[in-house]
Amino acid sequence: MADGEGRVFAVANVAGRLIEARVRSLRTRADVDAYAQALADEMKKIPGAPPVLCADHRPVVIYPQVVADRLVELFVSMNTQLERVAILAARSNATLVLQLDRLVREAAYANRKVFHAPEDAERHLAASLRPAELSRVRAFLAEWPPPGGQR
Repeated sequence: MADGEGRVFAVANVAGRLIEARVRSLRTRADVDAYAQALADEMKKIPGAPPVLCADHRPVVIYPQVVADRLVELFVSMNTQLERVAILAARSNATLVLQLDRLVREAAYANRKVFHAPEDAERHLAASLRPAELSRVRAFLAEWPPPGGQR
């Protein structure tokens, strides 16, 4: 879904097995379902080894409970489909960080972690990325503020 034109997230596969997700806001269960479908569509395009996901949630303020519940369901369903996941949240948004930490804990997948610093997210993903993918994840994480200037 589009950011500058009212989109609440963007998902893309630009390099290799790396899937990039920029989440600005998910307000409803339908938003999460659309996000899940976009992730699934990108994952289908990647043959062979499981994809690696870098999900930037820095623009998010907080998720309503219905969204948080659906995100846990999504995370659990993707545990066996993704090799490694880094979720990035703004350090200044302690409430969202606590919420995401809880969701990740509930989903119970050791290779999915929440990070505050792009460098830490990059280090977590690096173990699974080829050089071109690593270069792309660095570029993706450096796009802050996100295109359109929204925070």
